[in-house]
Amino acid sequence: MKKTSKNLLLALGLAAASAPAAMAQQQQDPNGDGVWTLQEAVEYAKTHNLQVRQSTLNKQINEIDYKQSRMDRLPNLNASGSYFFNSGSFQDPVTFTVQTQEAQTANFSANASVPLFQGFRLNNLIKQNKLELEASKQDVLSTQNDIIIQIVTSYLNVLFSDELIKTSELQRDATKQQLDRTRILFDAGSVAENSVLDLESQFATDELNVINAMNQRDIARLNLMQLLNIQANTEFQIEIPELPEPGQNPIVADAAQVYDVALQTLPAIKAVDLRVESAQKGVDAAKGNYYPRLSLGAGINTRYASTSDFLLGRENVFIKQTLFTDPQGTQPQTFYVQQQAPVYGDYSFFDQAKDNVGKNVGLSLSVPVFNGFQVRNSVQRAILAQENADLNADIARNNLRQTIEQAYVDAVAARRKYTAAAEQVRASERNVRNAELRLNAGVINSVEYVIVANTFRSAQSELLQAKYDYIFKLKVLDFYQGKDISF
Repeated sequence: MKKTSKNLLLALGLAAASAPAAMAQQQQDPNGDGVWTLQEAVEYAKTHNLQVRQSTLNKQINEIDYKQSRMDRLPNLNASGSYFFNSGSFQDPVTFTVQTQEAQTANFSANASVPLFQGFRLNNLIKQNKLELEASKQDVLSTQNDIIIQIVTSYLNVLFSDELIKTSELQRDATKQQLDRTRILFDAGSVAENSVLDLESQFATDELNVINAMNQRDIARLNLMQLLNIQANTEFQIEIPELPEPGQNPIVADAAQVYDVALQTLPAIKAVDLRVESAQKGVDAAKGNYYPRLSLGAGINTRYASTSDFLLGRENVFIKQTLFTDPQGTQPQTFYVQQQAPVYGDYSFFDQAKDNVGKNVGLSLSVPVFNGFQVRNSVQRAILAQENADLNADIARNNLRQTIEQAYVDAVAARRKYTAAAEQVRASERNVRNAELRLNAGVINSVEYVIVANTFRSAQSELLQAKYDYIFKLKVLDFYQGKDISF
């Protein structure tokens, strides 16, 4: 029985220990297979990237501001109360007479006010905050777009590094085969020892190139994981898509066409345009302070004092009086006079609160006459803010135009470089095959072969770099045209 209990506790302990790890793996891997596609990385970054989360918080703040500006139209209702223990002289809150005794007093009130007219200031503030909210929503989308570009860049860097590793390994294996063949020839006395030494040096260089490519791949993977805001781990892998060789045809869309499309689709441009409208509403709201303000107010109050007594009624009493009937005052005569005297009882707290209720309702008008030029200066600041918003919109359009022009030129240059690099690889491949045959025939030495082989390896590396650079530049143009970035 004890053994069973120990096994049960051990199982529970292992389950509790593995639960956080499983949750972390599920959080960091949408599919649980350890392999990230580009779409999965993009969707994950949209919600987990720190910059995106910060932009989302700013949007939520603007949502609160917009809701509050709408709620400002509602009545303001405030209640207050006080309860005092008095000793010595004080003013009775019920009779307003000065009392000199120990007593308990209380005051309670509730007041409400409704703005009727404020120079359309509230209406303009609501419109301004709504525009700011819409702009912040576009900011979130713009931040997500920026992260998407960074994700695609890092993703392509990982793919390029993987391809570079494969190319470097192929070059290393080819050098290894040539080295083994040369060693056999050296053992047979057909070639000199320096041919073996040259190839051994080249093989060591190829090994270093493989290691450098692996290091480059690890750095690219780390950058991608940091963009995704996940912990660095060796289990992180990305899906290797089939990337066809990019076409070498001229790019169809020119910079002007891409710019026209980007103006209509990019959230960043929509955001600055919305802030221009928001600044205009800000000017209208500031000008509203020139107008009078009219509000409707109402209130209710009541009072209590422990010194107050409740009048129960009146009773007949006889008061003894003495009068003198003679002028000398020596013959007194006594008689009784009937009068009504008030009868007081205990006046409870709730009865006083009910009987002492006071109500009021009225209009309040505030007319601005002179306030130290505060309104005028606030209007001028709002006008300057509007001009600044216009400049920001112009700057955003100008930066977008320049960015697209640069992206278009970069894409054209990348296409030319890729075309030249592909031709260079074809020529270098023919040359290295010919050099290999000549080396085996003893026509050239190992140094000459190594030079030709290095040229071919360099051409392959440049072709890979040109390929991925060209693909990325095309994806950038697709991005500015509102197209989905996928492989």
